[in-house]
Amino acid sequence: MPRKRKRVKKIKYYKAEFKIPESTKKRLKEFCSKHKTTPNKVFRKALREYLDRNLVYHDHADHMVAANQMSIFDLLEEGSS
Repeated sequence: MPRKRKRVKKIKYYKAEFKIPESTKKRLKEFCSKHKTTPNKVFRKALREYLDRNLVYHDHADHMVAANQMSIFDLLEEGSS
């Protein structure tokens, strides 16, 4: 009996638009023709590299608790006394 194939989750894509000067457009066109790629691929790769390099991960363990906030450990200590 043949195995059932798992469904591949579809990837959502979003359209992004921005303006660049004519000189940058010319440089981009030359770069793309030299490296045999498209402007969209260049933009996606540059954006991915930028986000990987500059993404800051937040540690949830280092959050500060306010002084007036009770803790379950405070209740346990009071109950054992």
